[in-house]
Amino acid sequence: MGISGVLSNVYSWRYNGNVGAQIDLIIDRHDSVINLCEMKYSSGEFVITKDYAKDLKRKREVYREQTKTKKAIHLTMITTEGIKKNAYYNDIQAEVTMDQLFKE
Repeated sequence: MGISGVLSNVYSWRYNGNVGAQIDLIIDRHDSVINLCEMKYSSGEFVITKDYAKDLKRKREVYREQTKTKKAIHLTMITTEGIKKNAYYNDIQAEVTMDQLFKE
């Protein structure tokens, strides 16, 4: 993701209101960017469907409304084999695979 030199806080987040939302991992960076990370296991490339893309946008908006953040919010996918490039892939600002996580 290119943030190795950026000070950041890492946590998960859940909102249990009328429209609930859960974020697997949040990287709150000191460069005014927040990475909302979704983690997905798949034996091949993970496919973002129309419904899943809609759910990601909803989670982002619930997070923005509830936290009142003014920072930029980047949707980030952490997957085993990457994301299949389709019409909904363009909404993802960063992608990390299992191989990238466990590089020496």
